[in-house]
Amino acid sequence: MIIWDEEKNKKLKKQRNISFEDVTQLIIEGEYKDILENPSRKDQYLFIMTVKNYTHVVPFVIDENSNIILKTIYPSRKFHKIYGG
Repeated sequence: MIIWDEEKNKKLKKQRNISFEDVTQLIIEGEYKDILENPSRKDQYLFIMTVKNYTHVVPFVIDENSNIILKTIYPSRKFHKIYGG
């Protein structure tokens, strides 16, 4: 199951014009470019995916029930250069 904080989702919609719903279907369909370990946070991973023609990073953790908990979504110039649009 993929879950997230609804308050964070509202902020993402308002501030970045993107939502967890936007990326959830892509994750389910396997439409991500890569999954990486987050080098700055232990036990956190990063989905790298193209959303709205730009590379975005979606940090997540996996809880004790094997739920994927999405933390945020942000566009990444660094990963866009590596993975393209």
